[in-house]
Amino acid sequence: MSNLLPIVLLIFVNFSQVYGHGGEDHEKSKPKKEIQIDDDGFEIVSTAPSQEVIDKINKNYQTNVKKIFSNKCLSCHGVNDSPPWYYHIPGPKQLMDYDMREAKKHMDMSNDFPFGGHGSPVDDLNALSKTIQKDDMPPMKYRIMHWDSKLTDREIKVINKWIKESQKILIQK
Repeated sequence: MSNLLPIVLLIFVNFSQVYGHGGEDHEKSKPKKEIQIDDDGFEIVSTAPSQEVIDKINKNYQTNVKKIFSNKCLSCHGVNDSPPWYYHIPGPKQLMDYDMREAKKHMDMSNDFPFGGHGSPVDDLNALSKTIQKDDMPPMKYRIMHWDSKLTDREIKVINKWIKESQKILIQK
């Protein structure tokens, strides 16, 4: 039985490299910035939402969504203060460190909303919506070891409501 563990870990490593996050490469998919001109002929340097808008969305996030993400997402996409016992074993530790680095490249939730990784707050919300719809987070290799890591229907409803409300606020900015 003890000889089986290295084989299982090797299968996970190979599987995770191929199916970890759908093969998305955010470095290649960043949109090219188009120059926008206002009515007076001046270049619009920033169309980012105001801090007031961001604060409103972030407050709603902290009140309704952050606890869900803390239980389901932040061990990879945030600060992992309590890694599992097997984190300290050579091999699994390196795999987990790699997965956490990759997860934060895609979406870093360490500092509340807006998240890092996708660019704009709208991009963050669109990426979350797409991920929830595709049901590809957390990756299967994580779900195997953490059976309760999949979002429940109630949690999906809460997160989707926050995403839709936030998108409306950003459009109105």
